[in-house]
Amino acid sequence: MRDKDYVVTIGSANMDVAGYSLASLNYADSNPGKIRYTPGGVGRNIAQNLALLGKASYLISIVGDDFYGHSLLTQTEISGVNISRCQALAQENTSAYLSLLDNTGEMLVAINDMGIIDHITPDFLAQHRDFIRQASVVVADCNISEASLAWILANSGPVPVFIDPVSAWKCVKIRALLPQIHTLKPNRLEAETLSGIPLVTRDDAPRVAAWFHEQGLKRLVLSMGGDGVWYSDSAGECGWSLPLKTAVINVTGAGDAMMAGLACCWMEGRGFVESVRFAQGCSSMALASEYTNNPELSVEHVMELLESQ
Repeated sequence: MRDKDYVVTIGSANMDVAGYSLASLNYADSNPGKIRYTPGGVGRNIAQNLALLGKASYLISIVGDDFYGHSLLTQTEISGVNISRCQALAQENTSAYLSLLDNTGEMLVAINDMGIIDHITPDFLAQHRDFIRQASVVVADCNISEASLAWILANSGPVPVFIDPVSAWKCVKIRALLPQIHTLKPNRLEAETLSGIPLVTRDDAPRVAAWFHEQGLKRLVLSMGGDGVWYSDSAGECGWSLPLKTAVINVTGAGDAMMAGLACCWMEGRGFVESVRFAQGCSSMALASEYTNNPELSVEHVMELLESQ
C-alpha cells in the first residue's frame, strides 16, 4: 500500500442520545423507558463505514474534553478509524443530539448541541494541510462552516473532494463552491434547494443535473428515494440506477454509507456506474440494520448483496 492510499473525512462527530418511552408519555414527569447512547455525526459515520470497507480511514474532527468526547473517540478508534488528527477541547461540550421518542417509535422532540463544530476552522485545518493534500480522496460534510469548506476545496490540491450536503438547510453553504467539488451526493430536497428547480418527477432529474454541471460540478449522485439514483458527470455519462430491494429497519445513516461507498470505489479505481451501484449496496445494508453503521458492512457483503438482486 502506497503512503497516500488513505481517505480523509472532515466533519462532525457527535454522541446520539435517544430516550425511548415504554408507554404513552406523561409530560412534566419521569417516564420509564430505555436510553441509548450511539456514536454519530455525518463525518464520523462516513469514516467508520470506510474503515469497515477496508480502507485506511482518517477522521479530522473536534470533540469536547469530556465523558462523551472520550467515549466517542474510543469507540470510533475501536471501529477501525484513525483518530490521531482529532482534537479534544477543554471547556467545550462534545457535539450531541438528544431525541425523545414515544412508545410507537415516533420522535416527539430533539435538541442538537453542535456549537463545537465551529472550532473546525481554516486555521485548525491548516495544521493538517500537507496530510490532506497527500490523501487519495477527501470527504467533507456541510456541518462545518462555509469558510472551512472553502478552505478544504482551495487547499486540497489535486485530491478530489466529495461533499455530503447533510440537509437542505446546511447545503446552501456550497452553492458558490460547486465548481471546485468533484462529487456531490444530494437528496431530492437538497438538490431542489441548491438549484432552485423543482424535482417533482424523475423526468426533472436530468434538468437539475444539467444545472449542477453548468455551475462546474464534475459528478452528481442524486438520491431520488423510490425512483433510485440519477447519476451524471460533466463528460456526459448519466442514467438511472434502480433502487435495491431492501427490508428497511432504520433509515439513519443510509446516506453516510452511500458516500463511503462512493469514496471507496474512487480509491479502487472503479467506473462511475459501478461505483453508484456499489454505493447503493452500502446504503441498503445500512437501511437493513438497527445500527447507524452496519457492523456487517464489507466489500464482500456488498458484492453478495448486489449479486442477489
